[in-house]
Amino acid sequence: MTSSDSRRLLPRLLADWQTGPARAVGAFAAALGCLLAGLLGGFSLADMPWSTMGPAAGVVLAGLVRWGPGSAAGAALGAALALLAQPLPPLEIGISLVALAAGLALAWRLLGQVGFERRLERARDVGWLVAALAGVFAPVAAAVATSALRWTTLHPLVDRVGPLVAAWATLSIGALLTAFPLLALDRRALFVLERAPRLASAAALAGGAAFATALLCVPANQVGQLGGLLPFVPPLLLVALAVRHGAPLAAAALLLCATAGALACASGAPWWAGAVQPAPLATGAWLATLSALLLMLHAGAVEARWREQRWEWALDGSRLGVADWHVRRGEGFASTAWRALAPSADAGWTPAVWLRQVHDDDRAGLEAAIAQIDAGQTGRLQLELRMRHEAGWRWRLATLLVIERGTDGRPARILATLADVEDRHEALERQRLSTSLFQHLHEGLLVTDAELRVLEANPAYAEILGVPRDRLLGTVPSLLRPAPDDARARQQRVEMWTALRERGTWRGELDERRADGSLRTLQATISTVPGTDRRLSHHVLIISDITEQRHQREQLERQALYDELTRLPNRAHLSTLLTEAMATADRDGFMVAVCYLDLDHFKPVNDRFGHDAGDRLLVELASRLRNTLRRRDRWADVAARLHGDEFVLLLRAGSIDEARRAIVRVLRVLTQPYLVDPEADPVPITASMGATLYPLDHSDPETLLRHADHAMYDAKQSGRNGYVLFDPASRQEREAQALAQDEIEQALDRGELMLRYQPKVDMRSGRVIGFEALLRWEHPTKGELPPHSFLPRIEEDRLLVRVGDWVLSQALEHLAQWRRDGLDFAVGVNVSARHLRREDFAAQLAALIGRHGHDLAPYLELEVVETAAIAAEDSPTTSEQMRLCRELGVRFALDDFGTGYSPLRYLKDLPADTLKIDRSFVHHMLDDAQDRGIVEGIISLARTFGCSVVAEGVETPAQARMLLDLGCDIGQGTGIASPLRAEQVAQWVREFRGVFVIAPAPGEALARLGG
Repeated sequence: MTSSDSRRLLPRLLADWQTGPARAVGAFAAALGCLLAGLLGGFSLADMPWSTMGPAAGVVLAGLVRWGPGSAAGAALGAALALLAQPLPPLEIGISLVALAAGLALAWRLLGQVGFERRLERARDVGWLVAALAGVFAPVAAAVATSALRWTTLHPLVDRVGPLVAAWATLSIGALLTAFPLLALDRRALFVLERAPRLASAAALAGGAAFATALLCVPANQVGQLGGLLPFVPPLLLVALAVRHGAPLAAAALLLCATAGALACASGAPWWAGAVQPAPLATGAWLATLSALLLMLHAGAVEARWREQRWEWALDGSRLGVADWHVRRGEGFASTAWRALAPSADAGWTPAVWLRQVHDDDRAGLEAAIAQIDAGQTGRLQLELRMRHEAGWRWRLATLLVIERGTDGRPARILATLADVEDRHEALERQRLSTSLFQHLHEGLLVTDAELRVLEANPAYAEILGVPRDRLLGTVPSLLRPAPDDARARQQRVEMWTALRERGTWRGELDERRADGSLRTLQATISTVPGTDRRLSHHVLIISDITEQRHQREQLERQALYDELTRLPNRAHLSTLLTEAMATADRDGFMVAVCYLDLDHFKPVNDRFGHDAGDRLLVELASRLRNTLRRRDRWADVAARLHGDEFVLLLRAGSIDEARRAIVRVLRVLTQPYLVDPEADPVPITASMGATLYPLDHSDPETLLRHADHAMYDAKQSGRNGYVLFDPASRQEREAQALAQDEIEQALDRGELMLRYQPKVDMRSGRVIGFEALLRWEHPTKGELPPHSFLPRIEEDRLLVRVGDWVLSQALEHLAQWRRDGLDFAVGVNVSARHLRREDFAAQLAALIGRHGHDLAPYLELEVVETAAIAAEDSPTTSEQMRLCRELGVRFALDDFGTGYSPLRYLKDLPADTLKIDRSFVHHMLDDAQDRGIVEGIISLARTFGCSVVAEGVETPAQARMLLDLGCDIGQGTGIASPLRAEQVAQWVREFRGVFVIAPAPGEALARLGG
């Protein structure tokens, strides 16, 4: 451990006394200190038992007050041991301990009631300590002890006043000598131990005082004539020690002096004992005088320090730094607040140090101020300057004040104060910025009081509304008046004030007239500003002129929502209008006629007169529509243009008859002739209209338009120049039709359609001559579906042609593969009349055939139902396509022959190579003579016209036998084979062995014809 660590050990023990391990050490130290104090007291004062009780009591009280009951208990033990160490009877020791405890208890109670501060930092605390020890403890302990000893023979003179006073004095002096240094000793008092020069000074003064005391108490006067001065040397040295290093150390030195004096008297009475009697009284008076002197010094010092501390706290609280400069002595002092405002590494403070901390731009001003003060030109100066603080600069307010002048009138002492004004400078800067912003802001800014009277307005506000600022001040602006004349503006004000009351702010558009009367649209934001009492204090209004932006926005809205040519609502806006009309109809209980209008023969007008004339016609039509539509306060009919010459009307009606009358009225106005060319006669134009009535047709807006469109199409089909009302009863069927078509198209795209192949065989020879491709749909939930369950849904739709192309492509793909595998048979494919009517049917078929690299046409047979073939004779396109197909080498077969009631003249001209007997005749020919006759007639016709004949629906051997008997050798049906998958065909053909069972009897039904 170094010497520095040794000097710091005691302060750390004092600070950490209450910690756990230190308590035991503290109690032991208190016991030891009390024992030593009692022994030294008894040795120094030599007045038993008081000389032992007094110092011990001081240690006990100091331990109790400063370190708590634990150390007090140790000190009490030390006091008992000190008394036991004295040559006293046990009874007297016991009485002394009881008297000691009684006096200390009362003194402790007194200190607790008066709010005694154990650190003795106030003069009143020093006074209360003296009162507790000299006024309570000492008299009580002396009285208790003398009263108890009166009844013993140990002290026969205790009833006299002299011994009682001596006991009181001894107890007071001893207690004060030990209690005072132990209580007053703190970190500041022990600070002297941490610096060698101060430690040496304190040791020299204390040692000198102790040495002088020892010389004073030696038995023989060895100092000659200077002996008369010795009684004054220790007080002077102790006072010097108290002034320089503190009274607590001086009190400890006084205790050291008493010990040194006692040791010097050990060999005999002091040299002055003969001149002063009694000697103990003189010694006690001398110690008491020195103790009182030190206590007064300490009281004065702590009181002065207390006042200084209060001023320091006041200055720190006001954030005002103070510096004191003695001009002539060159000494300076800076307060804690000053050093906080102007941190510096220099130990002392001087104006030069201050100047180094000032910003370069402000240093000349401070130097000039100091020069003026030093020259006596003024007694007080104030200036603002920037001083370094941490990593930057902060503004400070410095005040220089002359507080003392010399005999020549020049300043002898200057006081400087420093205050932080950075916040004020920042506030001023913000205020300047706000003022500049307020004046140069493009938006208008207005501030009013709680009663809406204008307090301030910026130039932009006056410019926007054309009102001078002077006329605005003190008035209520028109923007904030609650009831303007215009209804729209009045509604805007209602919304604004409602939002202000509920939320304290509002933002929106306001219509306002300038001073010149022009109407402007303003974007406004208004807010309420509460005061310190949370009541309304001000209103702040910000406006910007958005008139041009509003015009541009309205123009964009017109472009987005209105047709550019006719200025009628476009399709996008129509959706909104239709939705609103439906909601109004639901609320008010009327009907809305949704009308889809299309001009008849509008294209010839464009072709004859040009597109400009057509546009003029459409503009005139839109004008007529606007003039025809009805308008009321709460509703109005609507007309909109979709595209081209198609329009939509939304007509209000109370009944179906009223809707019909409204539609007729519109059509009557629209069908008047139009003057599209000034040099030509007016052009007559008619229109077709379809309409649906909501809520009778309770559909969504898009569906309503679609229904009206369908009705318009029906009107076109019915001859044009009229209208048709949509029938909601047929809606479900149409929707189901559309849904089915969509589902079939998705099935085609997903690959759910496939072909099955049913063989056609020569029942007489057992040879396979071909297969018919049959379409199937492998539905994901319904299983395999035959064609009659879904093809009728697309008979009139373009999808039928697409499905037909796919069937042809797949059949040719399979046929080509079978031909490559060495199989020799034809494939028949059913073709619809709609498919044959396509102008490029033959060309597409040729392309499909050519894709496979060799001629498949002779092995492809297109099967056409009889009714379609007859219709083809009346269709030049169909006839031409059939002719082109035959030129390719493709054969044709008439399917379901006998069901079309065809005249024979048509049959003669048909390009058919095969007739297929319908299965219905084959099924009943065994038991129905008429069906058998029809079969026999078809076979005869086929021979006559040179066609082969195929019987469909052969299911039993009896049917096969009869067909062979009638002359039909080729059969097709489930009795021969069920439709096969494409990958099964080749194996079936190779394994087929022909007919092996033919029963003559018509009743045999389940025998197989082939295996």
